Amino acid sequence: MSNDITPTIVITEGTLATQIAALLRYLLAACGAFALGRGWVDNETLQFITALVTVAAPMAYGVYKAYVHKTQLLTAEPYVPNNVMQVQP
Repeated sequence: MSNDITPTIVITEGTLATQIAALLRYLLAACGAFALGRGWVDNETLQFITALVTVAAPMAYGVYKAYVHKTQLLTAEPYVPNNVMQVQP
């Protein structure tokens, strides 16, 4: 009798990336407020830059993380049993 129970592979991500992203958002807001107060940028330009960074940066980061995650899975695939993970074309 074969006991074919394979333990689940659990991968947890640290919170460092989340903390860094939050810090960058706060720094962006602080720098924008400083530049606005000094008169270096007007309100419309600051709103455009803030919107661009808050939309484009997370989107680019998400694409990068998806690529890194898939690369890690493909690297691990030869060492994992077929009943746990299979790469399909």
